[in-house]
Amino acid sequence: MYERIFHSDNPFWNGMGRLFDIVELNLLWLVCSVPLFTVGPAAVALSSAMTALVRGKETYAHKDFFRAFRKDFRRNAAAGLLFAAVGGFLWIDVRIAKQSGTGVFTFLMVFFFILLLFWLFTAIYAIPLLALYNGSLKNALILAFTLSIRHFPLTIALSLITIAALWVCHLFPPIVAAAVGISVHSKVSMLLPVLKPWLGEATQE
Repeated sequence: MYERIFHSDNPFWNGMGRLFDIVELNLLWLVCSVPLFTVGPAAVALSSAMTALVRGKETYAHKDFFRAFRKDFRRNAAAGLLFAAVGGFLWIDVRIAKQSGTGVFTFLMVFFFILLLFWLFTAIYAIPLLALYNGSLKNALILAFTLSIRHFPLTIALSLITIAALWVCHLFPPIVAAAVGISVHSKVSMLLPVLKPWLGEATQE
């Protein structure tokens, strides 16, 4: 009985090991995101390591993270800065239009909010794609946008998970140490069938 409880194949210990890896990757993402210009590489590294974790690859999570963090650093840094700049610009525009009154400002608020949603849709697909895709940033963004529209029901589900994780972190900031990792793990699990054509590139590193 005791051998069964403490056996390495016990579902409980497997689950605890998986949770430990998720939290470890979450903390690495937090630390590596502190300088603004490394947000992109850190996000891509988190997604890449989570992909290996979901696929059950027998590797060390932190080694997967740092290998992906170094790979295509310039491209991923540019992607992070681009997403941060565009997202910040659209959010500020939504806030300004909302506070400016009705009429044309209501139209502008809705317009910028829709653009912000498409920004979110593209980012959700672009980050895991950049972890698997060796092409240019431009091609990755076009492909991410195309996939987000083609798989729209999945895109809505992934967006809700992202928004829920951000809202929970807003309500209780300390949970950011695990909530982001859990949400990324969930999203990667749902995205793997869609991203399957690009998994071959990731295994050739």
